[in-house]
Amino acid sequence: MNQQKRLMIIIERLEKEKSLTLQDIMQLTGASRDTARRDTIKLADNNLVIRTYGGISLANSFNKIDGYLGRTDQDLQVKKQIAKEASKLLLEKQTVYLDVSTTISLLPQYLANRNINLAVTNSIDIADQFLKTTSIPTTILGGTLNKESRSVTGGYPIWELTKYRFDISFLSCAGINNQGIYYAHEEDIAMKQAIREKSNKIVLLCDHTKINLSHNYLIYTFEELDYLVTDKKIPEELAVRIGKSKIIYTKEKSYD
Repeated sequence: MNQQKRLMIIIERLEKEKSLTLQDIMQLTGASRDTARRDTIKLADNNLVIRTYGGISLANSFNKIDGYLGRTDQDLQVKKQIAKEASKLLLEKQTVYLDVSTTISLLPQYLANRNINLAVTNSIDIADQFLKTTSIPTTILGGTLNKESRSVTGGYPIWELTKYRFDISFLSCAGINNQGIYYAHEEDIAMKQAIREKSNKIVLLCDHTKINLSHNYLIYTFEELDYLVTDKKIPEELAVRIGKSKIIYTKEKSYD
């Protein structure tokens, strides 16, 4: 059974049960523990479920599942447009931090010919993209390798951040609503706070599927955000709270 089919089965059962253990998912799909875990990560990364101890539960974003199941390369194009627009905010000879994110992992390709002082990340994939597509000096933070997120986690990378001062940092999020900017995991709290303290500017890359969603941890206020790069028009009330001058739309979806 391919992953798409397994995800559909998991989602259909989750609609009825509201929560599932990893053992439930293994029995439901006939998958191994490792495969079931990867399926839950896939759903959580797209904000469709919340990972709990030993399983998953229904997320606030569950109404977006149908759209997720039909996604194609169009999602990749949206992410590329956001990454391309965000890359324009980075100036020559600046030092930049890039957080773990599928959208942010597309940024290096738009920096190939740029004169950047230093790029720092805790993402294995982003570091790899810099090595493959640019000649920009790149540092990956030390710490514990997280197989699931393909990133470096733990206390050590947070300590390492104290050595740097970033002109600009690119972050993603699990959701954003009138209250602020949300993240999924408890370990995000200290890391995101450390990035804020060491950055002159914070840029949030966020596609329309994350708008008006909440998640487990409210970490940033709008006062801490310098720019939001997105692909579709933000609802008026939320746009006012963020600050309209802070919002940058992709050229393909430009709004006044």
